[in-house]
Amino acid sequence: MQEEGSAFGGGRASLEVRYTDKPVSGWGGLVAVVRYMDRLGVRELLRRGLADGRTSPNQIPVVDLAMGFMVAVLTGARRFAHVERLRADEVVRGILGVKRLPSAMTVSRYLGGLVRSQVEHLSQTLWQFTAERLKAPALGAVLDLDSTVFERYGHQEGSLKGYNPRKHGRPSHHPLLAMLAEAKVVVHAWLRSGNTASARGVNSFWPRLWRAYRRAFGSTRCAQTRAFSSANF
Repeated sequence: MQEEGSAFGGGRASLEVRYTDKPVSGWGGLVAVVRYMDRLGVRELLRRGLADGRTSPNQIPVVDLAMGFMVAVLTGARRFAHVERLRADEVVRGILGVKRLPSAMTVSRYLGGLVRSQVEHLSQTLWQFTAERLKAPALGAVLDLDSTVFERYGHQEGSLKGYNPRKHGRPSHHPLLAMLAEAKVVVHAWLRSGNTASARGVNSFWPRLWRAYRRAFGSTRCAQTRAFSSANF
């Protein structure tokens, strides 16, 4: 008679199953990421950059809300509904050191309530934080201006039909971007409608870009770039 075997241990092997009261999670690798973020001071950065005028006594602190949203993105979230995947994960809450994680509705309602001045303040705070950690190239930095196309699905404000190399006829946005070539970091960006020409708004875009660049790097590091910009714009 042929013996019944097991892939775990050969013939006559038994597989022992045990249960534990300890919480487990498939996202344990977030420990290293969150520790790195805490070392950089990301929570204090979010506290400075995010407005919080909410008055509900049951609200989730704005920093906890932002951290929960960021962790959801890091674990593969591609839409607000995916934030719900982590809400009941006790291990993730322990890694973040928070009592509760936000729902998809809480995140979308908070972000949807931000006004333009608050968005600009957050953008400036995050850019200053990034710029302080950039190393200046010995021969100077190259600042590139370019545009790209984001196709849209649904009814987003400003999404119109225009040039779209991937999805012909699909409504899109056509943002204008300024990037540091060496560091591959976006310095400044404007979101434009999909029917906008590539160079539209560049003359108005450049002065604001230049102010953001000067605030981050100072006049000495900007001297070479200024000479280039004067000759080309």
